Amino acid sequence: MLNKYYLAVSTFILGFVVAAMLFSGDVRYAFSLDSSAVDSPSDHIAIEDLHVFKDKAVIDTDNLIWARVLDTHSMEPVLNANSVSLELLPSTFSDISVGDVISYSHNLKVIIHRVILISEDSAGWYCVTKGDNNKEADDYKVRFSDVKGVLVGVLY
Repeated sequence: MLNKYYLAVSTFILGFVVAAMLFSGDVRYAFSLDSSAVDSPSDHIAIEDLHVFKDKAVIDTDNLIWARVLDTHSMEPVLNANSVSLELLPSTFSDISVGDVISYSHNLKVIIHRVILISEDSAGWYCVTKGDNNKEADDYKVRFSDVKGVLVGVLY
C-alpha cells in the first residue's frame, strides 16, 4: 500500500516538473468582458521551437525572414513606423489562413495586410487582404506567387 502511495506522489511530482519545464514562459491573458471573436493569425511557430534567454531569443525554424515596416497607418496598432516584422516564407498556399497577416508584392511595392478571404477562381488560389485600420478591403486579388511572407512576430 505504501509503495502505491509513493508511486502516485512521485508520478504527480514528475508530471508537475515536466509541465513546468514545457510551459516555463509566463502566461498572459487578453481579458475582456464584452469582446467577440475575430479571425486571428494561425500558429506558425511551435512552442518547442522558441528559446528565450536573458540576452537573446532564438526561433528554431527554416525560412524566417525579417523586414522593417514603413508606417502608412494601415496596420495600426499592430504595425507602426520602424516595427520589425518576423515572417516565414510559406511553402504552399495551405500555409496561409484567414486572419494571417501576409506581405506580398503589389505595384512594385511590398504591402503587409491581413487576409480576410481565401478563394479560387479560374486562375487558381487567391486571397483578399485589408489593412486593419482601413475601412475597405484591398480592391485586388493576391496570388500565392506574390506572397513574400506570413507574419509570425513583431518587434517594436
